[in-house]
Amino acid sequence: MTVVIRSSKIDKRGIGATLKNNPPGAGLNGSPVRNPVEVTYDDPEATTASNRSPSLPRRGTGFLPFRYLIGDGLTVGSQVPLHELDYFREPTLGRDLDIEIRVGKVGSALPRSRARLLRFAGPDGVRYEEHLGRWGANFSIDMGDQVRVTISSLLARSPHVAYTNIIEALLRFALASRGQMLLHSACLELDGRGLMLSARTDTGKTGTVLRLLRERGARFLSDDMTILSADGTAHCFPKPMTISSHTLRAVDPGDLSRGEWFGLGLKSRLHSKGGRGIGLWMANANLPIMSANALTQLIVPPPKYFADRLVDCRITDETTVENLFVIERGPSELGELTDESALAILMENTEDAYGFPPFRFLAPVLVMGGDNHVALLRREREILRAALTRMRVRRLASDNFGWADEIPKLLAEDGSGDAAH
Repeated sequence: MTVVIRSSKIDKRGIGATLKNNPPGAGLNGSPVRNPVEVTYDDPEATTASNRSPSLPRRGTGFLPFRYLIGDGLTVGSQVPLHELDYFREPTLGRDLDIEIRVGKVGSALPRSRARLLRFAGPDGVRYEEHLGRWGANFSIDMGDQVRVTISSLLARSPHVAYTNIIEALLRFALASRGQMLLHSACLELDGRGLMLSARTDTGKTGTVLRLLRERGARFLSDDMTILSADGTAHCFPKPMTISSHTLRAVDPGDLSRGEWFGLGLKSRLHSKGGRGIGLWMANANLPIMSANALTQLIVPPPKYFADRLVDCRITDETTVENLFVIERGPSELGELTDESALAILMENTEDAYGFPPFRFLAPVLVMGGDNHVALLRREREILRAALTRMRVRRLASDNFGWADEIPKLLAEDGSGDAAH
């Protein structure tokens, strides 16, 4: 028996909280629209292995050639390469992995009128199906002691979409269950001191990082996500940087080939905030956004480059964060932030990084290490609150992308003040 969730009070694991913030029938500006994802719950007593599980993987025996070791021992194995995790490649890992990603047939072969997220219990699991049947961007997740992900062929051909929309959320909450937080932030070591930057998506964080690496000789840990421990230690997470339209000013054309530079203008606009805005509109208009995104990225790959491909820099594995700047666009302004204010802003910025569908429907039904979404968010807040007590946190606004000029000056002034005391 499949029960369609109509009320925010039905699901005790957290679906209710999500639907309360994004209620069915509410569009981007509150305008009435049909909820684009049908969230359903499958009765475990009526669920059998045959109708719950996806078909066996279609690629050979299901061997996982791409293996990664992340943070304090989180292991991932995949049938498809996950380029965002290239830094963590560890081919010698055994077969006992925490997260496994395979390719297979997921969901019904027939098209649907709208996307559906079907939740299972005993053991916990979810299946997401878009409008195009098995030709679409479908996936399933079994969440036991080992997390098993099955992605459709379309997602396998566009693993960046699979990583961004599915796998990174699993990594985030798997790390939280182990006592670390995957924080949406950049992290550098400047003059031997740990420095973290937090901002809303497409503020100018990547351009600031590139300038600090090139002009100030900073060491690189991360540009988009940082693994943070409660003691204030930041661990590197060096994903490829996405060069959006406003980041172009920080890229030296001499670092790229002519072909790369020629196509960068178009790619940077397509994969920037404007492009994502169109994608969000499509999702709320009941269109198969993940499928469209996967096809788009097959035709026009996103402009992604590792930091040391764009600038001569060194990567360091970890640092103790002493200073954290929340950077914003606006009239020039500098101010101290209390720990609680910083906690709220950093959590909000992290959620902002996961705004693309189907995260808001998927996250509330995830279970990691026996903890549901509410418990995992609580763990993240505890980790972040403890780490913030060891940092100086400031808000720095600029109307001319000048953070790379201002931050070194402020840190130098801090050093002079320390010497004077």
